[in-house]
Amino acid sequence: MSNKEKENALLDSEYEHVPVPIEHRKSFASVSAVWYSFPLVLTSAVIGGVVTAMLGFKMGVTAILVGNLLLCLVIGSLSYLAGKTGENFAISAKKTFGQRGYIAVSGLLATVVIGWFALMVGLTGDTMFRSFGQNLLLMTILGGVLYVGATFIGIKALAFLGYIAAPMYLILGIISVVIAMKNGSSDIINYQPAAGAGVLSFGVAVTMIFSTFTDSGTMTADFTRWAKNGKQGFLAAFTAFPISKFFAEVIGAIIVATGVVLHPEVTGGDFITILANASPLLSILAIIFVFVNLGVGCTHCLYNGAVGWSHITKGKMRTLTIILGVIGIIVAVTGIWNAFQTWLNLLGLIVPPIAAIIIMDQLVLKRKNDESKNWQPLAFISWILASGIALIVNAYAPELSVVVAGLISSSLIYLIGHNFTK
Repeated sequence: MSNKEKENALLDSEYEHVPVPIEHRKSFASVSAVWYSFPLVLTSAVIGGVVTAMLGFKMGVTAILVGNLLLCLVIGSLSYLAGKTGENFAISAKKTFGQRGYIAVSGLLATVVIGWFALMVGLTGDTMFRSFGQNLLLMTILGGVLYVGATFIGIKALAFLGYIAAPMYLILGIISVVIAMKNGSSDIINYQPAAGAGVLSFGVAVTMIFSTFTDSGTMTADFTRWAKNGKQGFLAAFTAFPISKFFAEVIGAIIVATGVVLHPEVTGGDFITILANASPLLSILAIIFVFVNLGVGCTHCLYNGAVGWSHITKGKMRTLTIILGVIGIIVAVTGIWNAFQTWLNLLGLIVPPIAAIIIMDQLVLKRKNDESKNWQPLAFISWILASGIALIVNAYAPELSVVVAGLISSSLIYLIGHNFTK
């Protein structure tokens, strides 16, 4: 085998600009590994723990379930479309938002996920520093370089990483639960909100659960376009939402409910400290786990960003991986990633309407849009109005679910607009 053939065997085409040909689609196991490993990250345990700390175990787990079922509905629908067409998010968005209009949508999401990439690279160094006393700068750079390298290989690396990361999370998560129940309370069912934990409504809790995957979830087509058909695309998403994400968040909920976490309303169910203090062997495994686990989130976000921007710029996914990866690492090293998490969450409020509009347009109504048009006004009007409603709900009625408000309002506005314009 020549060197060029070896390179091609490792670096398959990522089909940035065209649908994935049916003969190059991946197995269901491979596509689902990309998705079910993504929610099995420490941030899921943190969010699940925070919700439980503020609502109690029963209400917390209920909010976790409802949020995941909403994700299943939205991401599952988009994944069905992607498996059916083989199109990535940018190509799919062109049909609904127009040949130029899609740039606003795809560019926004592709930028937001790079923000999350930078945040998680910074979190890698921060976790290694706080939990194991390692050099903050060195660990941040090391993590960033490893994550960029894995993303550069492409979708097959994401699947391979998923095969490792998912069982590792399950094993270490369960071990952490056992240790927590041994050192704390085993009466987790009757756990009530921690004193001074603050007030959290059920609607806000559902929004928190949903929002953690609003961005990459809306861009699910980048992953599930590799499925052999629509059914496998949906089922691949189903392995993540509600299955693996629910499990990941419930682990955090149980750890908080045992009472071993000092400030659960802040740190949630982050179980790295539990492992780091348990034994030398678990401490070593925890170090490996930090890089593998956060690596899953980083590679997925960087892949989304690189595929999106490569289509917008008519470039190559791997070239954009390096460019965007370097930018993300610089942002992480400077430490400013701490400052923009609130902004990323705020942007997440205007993303769900995008998903709902695409689903209404292509799956429910099956509108026959003129795909040569640069802009599709109805899609943008619906997005702007629904985003405004979501932001108003967030500002004046935060006890309600902003996500639900955005999804319902965008669907109804688009439906009404369709009936007026058809």
